[in-house]
Amino acid sequence: MSMRDKFPLQSSERMQTATILALFFVGLFLIQGVFLPYWPVWLKAQGLSAGEIGILLSLPNWVRVFADPLIAQRADHTGNRKTPMMWLAGIYVLTVLAFPVSSNFWWLAGLSVVIGFTLSPLLPLGTTITVHECKTRDLDYGRVRLWGSLAFIFASYGAGWVLDGTSTTWIVWMLFIAGIVNFAITTRMPDPQTDRSLRSGSSLVYLLRKPVFLIYLGCIGFAQGSHGTYYSFASVHWETVGYSHEMIGTFWSIGVIAEIALFAVAGKFVRGRHPGILFALGAAAGIVRWIVLGSSDAFWMIVLVQPLHAMTFGITHLAAVSFIARAIPQQLATSAQSLMATLSMGVFLGSSIWASGPLYEHFGSHAYYAMAGLSGIALVFAFWLMQSWRGEDKTFCD
Repeated sequence: MSMRDKFPLQSSERMQTATILALFFVGLFLIQGVFLPYWPVWLKAQGLSAGEIGILLSLPNWVRVFADPLIAQRADHTGNRKTPMMWLAGIYVLTVLAFPVSSNFWWLAGLSVVIGFTLSPLLPLGTTITVHECKTRDLDYGRVRLWGSLAFIFASYGAGWVLDGTSTTWIVWMLFIAGIVNFAITTRMPDPQTDRSLRSGSSLVYLLRKPVFLIYLGCIGFAQGSHGTYYSFASVHWETVGYSHEMIGTFWSIGVIAEIALFAVAGKFVRGRHPGILFALGAAAGIVRWIVLGSSDAFWMIVLVQPLHAMTFGITHLAAVSFIARAIPQQLATSAQSLMATLSMGVFLGSSIWASGPLYEHFGSHAYYAMAGLSGIALVFAFWLMQSWRGEDKTFCD
């Protein structure tokens, strides 16, 4: 019996739910589409060094190490995820407005901490709701998620076009406008009240005591960590070697277009594959991508390897979501999503971004070679996961 037969919902209700979930990713990735390519450019315009920029960019990732698990565990215990999302989205909007007040490093560092506390938890909270609704209403997660990637393209390319005709001061205002859109959409999110946590103790400690879950975290952690130099210094480097802001936006867009194509067609492929195989594909692509970007600034070389973003980020993201959907019961899902996001985008990516500051300062684009090394480690963990987890549904129900 299909999910659609088990849950006979009207197609209009399914379409409405799919639209709201897609818009959630649109709102969040409008922010990311401006922040990732151009926030380092704004910080550079404030007169900060590469090392200081690396620290400021890594701070939100480090803060989420504490913020995400605390908020996620609370959400799992209460079964309520929408209310904290609205509070966090609102505080983010107000915080962005404070950045132009001063270019003092410590002022910017304090605001970066707040950004990490408010913006970072939105993705695991919203993803948990999305996965729940996709399973309940027989929706394709990849096709819902791709709208966020489309928004990223629109934001990154559009922001580049705006900046070529204005100045870097517009970066903050574009982040503010995107934040308003994100807040408005968050208020319309579904609010599924799931069962409370299966366990009286810490769901986070319970998951971290599972060896298979730790191997899984190694797969996604090193894979995401390998993007550190790309996220923090790709735009700065391309600007330094003479590319326009519009062209920089185009480079970012090429990678995300490939990611969208993957999300559009990968649903059936992902369902039938072991997550370890998907992680291995992403890690192998990372080794190739980072070696090429570290060795060449040529236009056509950049264009040729940017589509590998579909593998280095896209396929690893689908692998991560697939593992949680198959191995983790719903009552622990937000905690699992949070730990995944916290360690991969917090500890691993935060460390990589921080290290990329001095690496880029001393070695320029050759810093990408270190990222290729991280992808190699991710490949080892992917093979380890294939050996350690046989695909059991709801592995952690014991």
